[in-house]
Amino acid sequence: MRTLTFADTKAMSQPRAPGVRTARKLLVGFGIGVAFIAVCSIGALLALNHLNAIVRHLAYDPVPGAAAIARFANDFNQYRVLEVSSPSSKGPRDAALDLKAADIRRDLKAYDGTITQDTDRRQFGELVALWGNYADLDGAVAAQGVSEKIDALLVDMIEWNRLEGIRSIERADSATRAASVTVLSMLVAALLLSALALYFNRTVERPMNALAETAHAVAHGNLDVRAPVSGPLEVATVAAELNRMLDARAQADAEARVLNAAIEESRGQLQRLTAGLLMAREEERTRIAREIHDTLGQSLTALKMDVGWIGRRLPDDTPATLAKLAAMTALIDETVVTVRRIATELRPGVLDDLGLVAALEWQAQEFEHRTGISCALRASVDDIEADPLLSTAVFRIFQESLTNIARHSGASRVAVTLEHLDPDLILEVHDNGVGIAQADASSGRSIGLVGMRERALLVGGDFSISGAAGAGTAVRVRIPWRGRAEA
Repeated sequence: MRTLTFADTKAMSQPRAPGVRTARKLLVGFGIGVAFIAVCSIGALLALNHLNAIVRHLAYDPVPGAAAIARFANDFNQYRVLEVSSPSSKGPRDAALDLKAADIRRDLKAYDGTITQDTDRRQFGELVALWGNYADLDGAVAAQGVSEKIDALLVDMIEWNRLEGIRSIERADSATRAASVTVLSMLVAALLLSALALYFNRTVERPMNALAETAHAVAHGNLDVRAPVSGPLEVATVAAELNRMLDARAQADAEARVLNAAIEESRGQLQRLTAGLLMAREEERTRIAREIHDTLGQSLTALKMDVGWIGRRLPDDTPATLAKLAAMTALIDETVVTVRRIATELRPGVLDDLGLVAALEWQAQEFEHRTGISCALRASVDDIEADPLLSTAVFRIFQESLTNIARHSGASRVAVTLEHLDPDLILEVHDNGVGIAQADASSGRSIGLVGMRERALLVGGDFSISGAAGAGTAVRVRIPWRGRAEA
C-alpha cells in the first residue's frame, strides 16, 4: 500500500471533471481582486498626498479672496493719499481719484465672487457700506471716522482669512490622515485576505485535489493508492473513510483470491476425477468388448461347430430334428452378429486399428444406415495418427453429437468437417434441424452435453454448441494436436 505521488498523478492523463478546479478559480479571482484593491489604495494615497499639498499651498499662498481684500486695502490707502494731495479745485488729480475708485470697486467685485462663509459675507456687506459712505463724504472731516472703521474692518477681514487658511490646513490634514488610515486598513485587510487565501490553498485545496486524484486512480483500477489524511476535518474524514473502504476492498480481494484458488483446486480435482472416470470407463469398455468378442465369440463359434457336427451325424429320416438344428444354427448366427455389434459399440476396433478418420467415416456410415439421415464427412487430412486419448475424446464427442441429432433435431442432413489447423485439431458437426435453444445449450442439465464438454477439457480443448430456430445446430470442438510420439 502506498500514497499517491505527484509523479503518479502526472502519469495518469485524465480529463478534469467539472468543479475540480473551482477553489483554484476562486483563489485566482480573489487574488486579482486583492491586487486591484492594493493598486487602488496606493493610487488613493498618492492622490491624497497631492491634494494635501495643494490645500497647504492655497492656505499659505493667498487665495483669490485674500488677494482681493489685500488689493482693496492697497488701493484704499492710495486713494486716501491721492485725496490728501489733491487741491480743492477741480483738476487732473480728480481723474486719478476716479480711476482709483474704479479699482476699489473692481477689488470689491472680485472679493464678492470668492465669498463662501456667512461671516465673510456679513463683513463684506459692512465694507461695501462703509466704502460707499466714505466716497460720498468726499474729504469731509466726518470721513476720517469712516476711514478708521474701514481700517479696523480690513484688519479683521485679513485676520479672518489668515485664520481660515490655518483651519483649512487642519481640516485637510485631518481628512488626509483619516483617508490614509482607511487606505492603510484596506491594504492590511488585503494582506490578511491574501494570507487567508494562501492558507486555504495549502490546507483545503491541496488535500481536496489529492483526494480527487486518489479517487480517479481508484476509478481506473489502481486499488493500491491511499489518500493522504490531511486538511480540514471534513476532507480528512472523507480521505480516512476512502482509505478504510480501500483497505476493506483489498482484504475482500485477498479473501476472494484465496477462495478462487480453492475453487480452482477443487475444479482441478473434479476434472482429474472426471478424467480418471472417463479413462476407467473406456478401459472397462475396451476390456468388456474384447472379452465379449474373444470369449463369447469363440464359444458361439464352437457351439455352431458342434451343432453342425450333430447335424451331419443324424439320419435323414429325422426331419424335425434337422429343422431344429437348422433353427439353432440361425439363432447362433444372429447371436454372433449381436455380440459383434455390442462389442463394436463398446469399443470400435476400427478406432484402434485404422485410426480416427476411418473410425469417424465408419460411424457416419453406421448412423446414415441406421437413421436414414444423410451424413457427409470431410476430412482435410488422411491417416491422422493422434494420441489415443485425443482420438477417443474426438470420436466419443462425434458419437454423442450424432445421437443427439437422431433424438432431438429432426434433421435430414448432417455435415461433418475434421481439420488439422496447426496447432489445433478442429471437429465441426452441423445439422439442418430445428436448432437447439440457447437456454438448453448453456444448461448443465444435459448429461450428454456435459460429457462432451468434459471430454474436451480432459485433452485441453474447448467445446461449444450453438443453434438458431430453423437454422440447425452447430457443434465445434477445438483440441490441441498431440500425435502418438508426443503422447
